[in-house]
Amino acid sequence: MNVRREQSARTRSKLLQAATEVFDRNGFARSSLTDVCARADVSKGALYCHFRSKEALGVAIVEEQSALWHRLRDEYLDAEKSPVQALVAMSFEFVRRLDTDPGVRVSASLLRDAAFFDIAAAGQVVGWIAILREVLALARERGELKPEVNIRHAAEQMVAELLGVQFVAQALSGGSDLRARVARLWRGTSGCLVTAEVYHRLRFE
Repeated sequence: MNVRREQSARTRSKLLQAATEVFDRNGFARSSLTDVCARADVSKGALYCHFRSKEALGVAIVEEQSALWHRLRDEYLDAEKSPVQALVAMSFEFVRRLDTDPGVRVSASLLRDAAFFDIAAAGQVVGWIAILREVLALARERGELKPEVNIRHAAEQMVAELLGVQFVAQALSGGSDLRARVARLWRGTSGCLVTAEVYHRLRFE
């Protein structure tokens, strides 16, 4: 039984990797399950044991990226003394991974372009807001935030602004200037969130 579970897990992982590569190369709309099976070197029957449709594959890719951001939160909170600096660093890591990580790139594209993924997108947004609320609460405990900052409102606003700047960059430059836009966004937004002392220590790069 353990051997079967391990084989099943390997097949699922191969399918997700293959789907990520195919969607990244061809785009979701122009990709087929036949393309994915050929890339993964598995049968259609094996695919349907794990995913009932191309859309289900897409949702699984999006969900994997959600788990990634929880890991990054822990990693950057360990690496940075300032929780707010950790948030800034996480946003730049996202920009970097859009260039280097097909999974991040495909997930962002699916959430931006495919109407089917409205529910998955809502779950992602709620998850991002929850992460920001946790980190901002830690920042408040450490005296980094201005007293008047409402953590829930700030987290929701920051997610909205970060998503918006991604869409604008994609529309105007194909995403090539996203890093510069994120830096400008943080320079403006963080001044409303943190004390002057903390602001002058932040690195926007």
